[in-house]
Amino acid sequence: MGFHFKFQKLLEIEKCREEDIVKELKILQRKLHDEEKLLVFLQSVLSLQQSEMEKELYIQSEANVFVLFEAYFFKLNRDITTQASKVKEAYKKVDHIRETLLRVFKKRKVLEKLRERYEKEYKEQALRMENKTFDEIATSRFYYKRKNENIH
Repeated sequence: MGFHFKFQKLLEIEKCREEDIVKELKILQRKLHDEEKLLVFLQSVLSLQQSEMEKELYIQSEANVFVLFEAYFFKLNRDITTQASKVKEAYKKVDHIRETLLRVFKKRKVLEKLRERYEKEYKEQALRMENKTFDEIATSRFYYKRKNENIH
C-alpha cells in the first residue's frame, strides 16, 4: 500500500482555482492596458486639438468656431474624466484579483508542504517497519542457528 494524502482533492481544487484566477488576472490586465491606452489617446487628442485651436485663433476671429472648440473640449475633458475613472476601477479589480491569487497561492503552498511532511513521515515509518522486519528475520535466523548448534 502506497502513500495517500488525505487532502489531495483539496490540493487539486486549489491548483485549479489558482489557474482560473491567473487566467482572470491576465484578462483584467489586458483590459486595464486597453483602458490606459484609450485614456492616453484621449489626452493626446485633447492636446492636439488645443494646439489646432491656437492656430485658428491667429487665422480666424469668428466666435462660432471658438464656441465649437470649447464645446468639443468640454466633451473631451468629460470623456477623459470618465476614462480615468474606468482606469482607476480596472486598477482596483486587478489589485483585488492579485490579492485573491496570493491567498490561494499561499493556501496551495501550505497544502503542498503538508503533503511533503506527511509523505516524509510515511517513508520514515515504512523504513522503520522494514528495518524492524529485517531485524526480526536476522534475530530469528541467529536464534535457529544457535539452537541447531546446541542440538548437535
